[in-house]
Amino acid sequence: MAEAEDINEPAGTAELRRLQDKYRKQNIANDRQRERIEEDISSGLHSPEQADAISASFEQSCREVLGRIHDEIEAHCRRYNLSTTSAHWTDG
Repeated sequence: MAEAEDINEPAGTAELRRLQDKYRKQNIANDRQRERIEEDISSGLHSPEQADAISASFEQSCREVLGRIHDEIEAHCRRYNLSTTSAHWTDG
């Protein structure tokens, strides 16, 4: 359910917060999965070559998913003429 707009905020602010939260939650999920992958790799479950391929594939997937969410945020900010101060919602 979409968050209600506060009449004292610029239009689109509630949706921007929802998108920022989506980005933050995805980033947290990526970190958790990265830890699991690192545990599997350090346990010797995979050969070094497999470990490199798994890590590279996972990181690429993370970048793609976060990139799509980032693009949604940027488009939303343009649509509503909102600031896109990246420090508020990305890793920097």
